[in-house]
Amino acid sequence: MREETRYRVTGSLFLLALAVICLPMLFDGAGLPAEELPPLDFDEPLPEPEIAPVPAPESDFVERVETLREQVDEQGFLTDSGTRFGEPVLTDANADTDVWAVQVASFADTDNAENFRGRLRGDGYEAFLSTVRTDDQVLSRVAVGPLLDRQEAESLQRELSARYDTQARLMAFSN
Repeated sequence: MREETRYRVTGSLFLLALAVICLPMLFDGAGLPAEELPPLDFDEPLPEPEIAPVPAPESDFVERVETLREQVDEQGFLTDSGTRFGEPVLTDANADTDVWAVQVASFADTDNAENFRGRLRGDGYEAFLSTVRTDDQVLSRVAVGPLLDRQEAESLQRELSARYDTQARLMAFSN
């Protein structure tokens, strides 16, 4: 079919469809007659609301918020550990440590930390970030964990140190 003929057929179909849609609207007339509905009667009074027999319990929400404000500084870091609020807390391991993590590296640039965390995750490790403020510097620590067995954590520390040529550190993990 030639292009000119194709355009004519397409235009004709368009005009036909337009006529099928619009012509009934022109010849419809007044449409359906309006129907009046009877007014609603409100003879019965509205029921009285029932008062709850037990008042809502008192909440210690305000006190908990104030306690949290005392534990977090203006920039969102915990005052006791220097870790950003909501992120895993990594501290030096001791004899009482139950949950372990292996800190693989720390970066002053967050993008570098996120890239390294992505590399660790790509290699199959459960890597996470923990942001800490020390003096005037903010560091993003890249760690793997948590682990519940000290021997497993020490083995992972040696493996990560050798594989990524870093000085991985064994740390205590908490939330």
